[in-house]
This record gives sequence, C-alpha cells and structure tokens, in this order.
Amino acid sequence: MSLQTGQRLATIGRPIINPHNLQIIAFYVNGPRLDFNPAVLFSEDIRELGSIGVIIDSSDTIMSPDGLVRLQEVLNYHFSLDGLRVIDTKGRKLGVIDSYALDSDDLSVQQIFVRPTLTKRMALAQLTINRKQIVEIDNQKITVDSADSKIANVAEKIVNPNEIPFENPFRQSPVPAPETKG
Repeated sequence: MSLQTGQRLATIGRPIINPHNLQIIAFYVNGPRLDFNPAVLFSEDIRELGSIGVIIDSSDTIMSPDGLVRLQEVLNYHFSLDGLRVIDTKGRKLGVIDSYALDSDDLSVQQIFVRPTLTKRMALAQLTINRKQIVEIDNQKITVDSADSKIANVAEKIVNPNEIPFENPFRQSPVPAPETKG
C-alpha cells in the first residue's frame, strides 16, 4: 500500500535473496497498477511490514530491474532458498529447505527449516538450522557444520521402527485395585 495515496499498489511475490549474506534485498511485485513487468521493490523502501501488508511511500519506489546494476549482480546468481538441498560437512543429506525465518529489522534469514529426507522423517518432522551453522552456500545446496549442530547427532540416532518397543494398551492386564482395610 502507498502511504501517499492509501491505495493498494501491488502484491509482493518472490524475494530476491543475496546468497553472500542471506539478506532479502528486494521483492518481485506485480499488480494491475504497475507500468512494467517484472517490477521490484527494494527492502530498504519498505516503511512498515505488518499483518495487513507492506507500506511504502509511493509507487515511485517500485522499479523495473533493468539497469539496476547492483540488483542485476544478485539476480544473475539465480539463487532461491526454496527447495534447496541441505547437507552437513560430512556429506550427509539432511533434507531440503521448506521455509525460513527472517529478522524483521533487516530482513536477513536467521533460521532455515528443513524437511528431512524420507528415511529421517520417521523420527523428525522438521529440522531447524541457525544461520551461524551455515558453512557454505551455492545454487545446489547449503552445507551446515555437523560439529556445531545437534542435527547430525539426531539424524544418526534415528531408530529402526521395527526396534521400537511398542506396548498395546488394550492388551495389558488390568492393574488390580488396592485393597482397602475396613
């Protein structure tokens, strides 16, 4: 929404993330009031981010990415966190990125949430990785430090489901009631 007119200008789409610092530097935006497509909104032009949406000063802050040299450099990486593989430094596959959490002040990625590989899903629904655990990033994968994280240890401790002792509560013998002295 525009602070100047109070009207809805566009809808925010996919973020443009700088892989060097995992910060969202801009968002793709689209909408019927825009004169060009694709259009981008730089994160620094966002005045307020809230539950009702994003507030910017005016439509002048929405730009075409053509000719924006710094932005073109990041766009040329073709980087996206969504669905990116995650491995540890020992080469073990941990899963793929399902979502991530941002710092609301600078829109930097603080945590990534990883959907574990099929074999690890029996014990874990989701892995949470702090940005401090990230060792390396490229377009194919993110490598996390296995020494600093408990992720690798949890992944190694996944038990074979056939070895889990299972007690059927319906087959247990009833517990005798305590005798009362009267």
